[in-house]
Amino acid sequence: MERLRIEYETGYMELNIAAFFPCPIQKARKIAKLINRYCSDETRAELLSTLCELADGYAALCGEHKRKMSELSEDSSGYCYWRAQFNRTETLRKRMERNIRLIR
Repeated sequence: MERLRIEYETGYMELNIAAFFPCPIQKARKIAKLINRYCSDETRAELLSTLCELADGYAALCGEHKRKMSELSEDSSGYCYWRAQFNRTETLRKRMERNIRLIR
């Protein structure tokens, strides 16, 4: 699923899944209300499947960044780079897990 279409009484909304998720919890709460209210069970299941795939991708990236960090010494500039990449990816992974919990 690339786009999610939410149709409600006064119109509709289309979300580009990869661009919108993972989103901050404030936005996730707003969109989760609309998804849970106006989307069919099949659409929600497909969305959750897509989000779980994205979360798995973030988890795999975290593992790769950890592996690269373990190959370097802590005082090297490469270590700092991979540590920053790991922190950013870990934040996105946690955010995605929270998004998934709100939609379930």
